[in-house]
Amino acid sequence: MAQFEVQPDTQHIGEAAAAKTVAALNQAIESYGTAVWVLAGGTAPMIAYKVLATKYQNAVDWSKVIVLIGDERCVPLNDPDSNWHQIASIFLNVVPIPEANKLRPKSDLPAEEAATDYARVLAQLPQTKAGLPKLDVVWLGMGEDGHTLSLFPQHPCLQNTQPLVIPVHDSPKPPADRITLTLKALQATTSCIIMASGAGKTEAIKKAREDDSQLPIARAVRAIESRGGNVTWLVDPAAVGETA
Repeated sequence: MAQFEVQPDTQHIGEAAAAKTVAALNQAIESYGTAVWVLAGGTAPMIAYKVLATKYQNAVDWSKVIVLIGDERCVPLNDPDSNWHQIASIFLNVVPIPEANKLRPKSDLPAEEAATDYARVLAQLPQTKAGLPKLDVVWLGMGEDGHTLSLFPQHPCLQNTQPLVIPVHDSPKPPADRITLTLKALQATTSCIIMASGAGKTEAIKKAREDDSQLPIARAVRAIESRGGNVTWLVDPAAVGETA
């Protein structure tokens, strides 16, 4: 059962995510010698990256952390719309993660080629007994429509469940072309942190807590929990309909 933690505001969501991530990464390193972490874009994650790059810069053996990203826009590598580019500027270029451990997707390629290449990269990660890449920590965001990663409600991409990475075309949010991990890839998640804030997320969170099968974020939670992974929601009062 997913855990819900209501934090005072987005700053506190980011701080809580950073602290939980440090604990989870260290636990994975202690158990397996390495830790695999799936990054996310978004306002609260960006706050969390800043906290990690300052408060926790020496709290993790970053040389043993492997980072990848849950979804990416098909744009040039230095494009401001690139999630990876944004994260690198405030976090990845600050902490000492080896370049070989930064599994950046080739988002400057066409979506099909980028997805195929990224699936190949994921296949080289440590595997679970089920033959899936072991994801120790996964960060997810959620849109007001309940989408997560680049998996959108009532979009064909949500039905493409066999590959680990798929191309997405005609995204409801620009840019139209993206690549994303699938629900299948999420099945090997040990610890997932979902960050959501603002009154616009209230209805989607309500539906997610009711396990609405049409909602991508609800299906993502189900995929993670079905294989024993744990999920923690970090939300602000507005996102769960609380008023001052």
